[in-house]
Amino acid sequence: MWIVFALMASVASAFYYLFAQSVKINANVFLVYRGWFIVIFLLPFLCLYPAVFPIDFYVISLLQGGIIAYTDYLTFTINKNYGSETVSSIIPCSVIIAFFMWFLIEPAIITYYTETPVKSILILLSLCGAVYALLKYRQTTLTRKAFFLLLPVLFLSAGNSVLNKTIMSYSNENQLICACWRSFLIGLAIGIIHIFVYAKKKLPIKELFNPNTLKKSFIFILLLSMTVSKSLAMYYTENPAYVTCIVYLSLIWIILLSRFIGFFKFKQSDLQTKRRWEFLFVASVILLILITH
Repeated sequence: MWIVFALMASVASAFYYLFAQSVKINANVFLVYRGWFIVIFLLPFLCLYPAVFPIDFYVISLLQGGIIAYTDYLTFTINKNYGSETVSSIIPCSVIIAFFMWFLIEPAIITYYTETPVKSILILLSLCGAVYALLKYRQTTLTRKAFFLLLPVLFLSAGNSVLNKTIMSYSNENQLICACWRSFLIGLAIGIIHIFVYAKKKLPIKELFNPNTLKKSFIFILLLSMTVSKSLAMYYTENPAYVTCIVYLSLIWIILLSRFIGFFKFKQSDLQTKRRWEFLFVASVILLILITH
């Protein structure tokens, strides 16, 4: 089950990154929209399903919102400067960090891995293979610069994956409602943070209500679809790194879409592809699916 939801999240993620680069929304406006439009989209649905979660649920969700507010700002800036394909190639390094970070939350899983050494080694090899393929995909100066800029995001993204898996344990068999409330609270935290940042910069409020910009808010439906699908996948998986790895299939979808759909175009440097790394990544993901299924 987790594989289906993870694949759905990867497709939604690919379209989100591509449209975020293509629609050209001002970075400051984008980050405000990033939070508040999620809140607006979810509010009618959640009015029918009041939150009945313990205080930990709200604290963790709001904490994730604060972390994402920072990582979104950094990745969005780098995405605009270096291209969505470059960013999507580097961030998957957080997969390995998340794999071992989960041991801190669920130490009992260490026993499971040690009792099935062959399976565990194959899982780790598949994760490392996928990450290595994405790192080697394009060895350019552009990628190395982006990597160092994204280094803090790698650890924070890994931490968010672990928190995402943790928070879904509060679902009480209402996984969709839990995932939606999580997204709502994260969006609320992000929206509040960035509206204060926007005001502090003394940017024009009227720009937030520009009709031409508001029309582009559809991309946040893709973001919402990605976050909810990923949360549902996290509920069913034994380690959040598995889901994170599958979601980064978004790179493959991005490559295919950029090749066959004229609307999505990249800088020439972003089109320098290496098929063997694509093959290694896909093979590693398939291996992970077969082992963990």
